Amino acid sequence: MIYVVCAKCKEKVLYYQKDGIGWLKRCYLNRIFAPANLEKLQYDKNIKTPNDLPNLICSCGNLIGTSMIHKDKRLAFRLEKGSFKRKSYKKKYL
Repeated sequence: MIYVVCAKCKEKVLYYQKDGIGWLKRCYLNRIFAPANLEKLQYDKNIKTPNDLPNLICSCGNLIGTSMIHKDKRLAFRLEKGSFKRKSYKKKYL
């Protein structure tokens, strides 16, 4: 479990279950656990294509990711290099 943190203002953008090792290139909707407004996107029946999904933008206005559909048909956010940092989950962040 990791936090995706805005590189510009250092605010936590989302809490994500990363699978495997390596770079974080995209965040699948079904692996987002917080905040609630992003978590509930996976259950929204109106979101079927990337055009239905808003971009991932920090409260400071920094573009973190754009909507996409992966080859396995899962909706995700394609993360912009340099716009975020990943932080390991630690209890002090809760």
